[in-house]
Amino acid sequence: MQIGTPQEERPELIIPSRLEAIEREQWSLAKRTCDYQRAYLGAPPPVSSTIPQMDGIMCGGFRPGVHFLGGTTGAGKTAFALYLASRIASCDDPKHGGRRCGVTIISLELSEWEVRARMGSRISYVCDELTPFRWADFEQLGFAAHRADEAEPYGWAVQDDPVMNADTELQILCPRIRIVDGAMHPSKADLLEIESEIEACGRQGGSFVIVDYLQCIDAGIDLDEQQAMKEAARGLNLAGIRAGVPVLAIAAVSREKGSAMRRGKEGERPSADVFRGSSWIEYTGLTAWALVRRDDAERSGDNVAVELHPVKNRRGACSEYVQLAYNGAYGQFTYTDTDGYGRVIAK
Repeated sequence: MQIGTPQEERPELIIPSRLEAIEREQWSLAKRTCDYQRAYLGAPPPVSSTIPQMDGIMCGGFRPGVHFLGGTTGAGKTAFALYLASRIASCDDPKHGGRRCGVTIISLELSEWEVRARMGSRISYVCDELTPFRWADFEQLGFAAHRADEAEPYGWAVQDDPVMNADTELQILCPRIRIVDGAMHPSKADLLEIESEIEACGRQGGSFVIVDYLQCIDAGIDLDEQQAMKEAARGLNLAGIRAGVPVLAIAAVSREKGSAMRRGKEGERPSADVFRGSSWIEYTGLTAWALVRRDDAERSGDNVAVELHPVKNRRGACSEYVQLAYNGAYGQFTYTDTDGYGRVIAK
């Protein structure tokens, strides 16, 4: 092209002098200010984990989107998730007139009956009026109750059975827990089904979702592990955001990293690459937590010391961790807090 060619003859240089009215509206932030203000003033509060130190690390609690939980063998990943589920479900939900929080548990490894037995075992342990039973004794206690009922049909009473008493108390304390049994019904493990359950939880006023666990999700055919992790992590995150509920997904850690964490020293901080497929967990998660049980962990009776480390925290730092005591027989966790006078107390 010759030098001095007029601009109107060079299309690549033509810049519109003004936008049309409809285009100005599309590019105007001011036009959406009212919607922004409504979202700002009506933003739901984060869901408390019920552990003050954990909430402090997250700057308030769980927010809509996906959060991950992994851990070393025997550290109690599933037990901790169920511990959080039952405690959150026993709290009043300020968003819905003070009724109890709704919690959905999508269990892809344990059947509904095993999930209820585990939560009932913990309830039996913490409620003074109940007879404690270990969750591992669920089947044996069921066999004994069955034999008693056969031997004396009118002499055995449900109210005398520790398992049924604990389950009744669980229903009273946590009336809005819903368990999706993906272990007995494989179709429930499909990613689209799980996304649908998350959306239903939000639509029905639920507050929290647990998925146990990430590697069991059927994310699609002909996908390798990395691709399946990507699709599952992304799908859970988007479903949680759209439904307005936090989703806590239990995920496997790599064998090598898990062994290193077990051998580490007390308080030694793990990194975000502890998870299998960690790149997508680190990229997608609002938070990611590693539950660590050291080989030399301190024991006190039936309790063993475990550490809950944040390895990804979108709203804060990962410099602090939560010290817990874990009773594996009953799925109970204890943490320390301070009372109004600054004294350390166990909870």
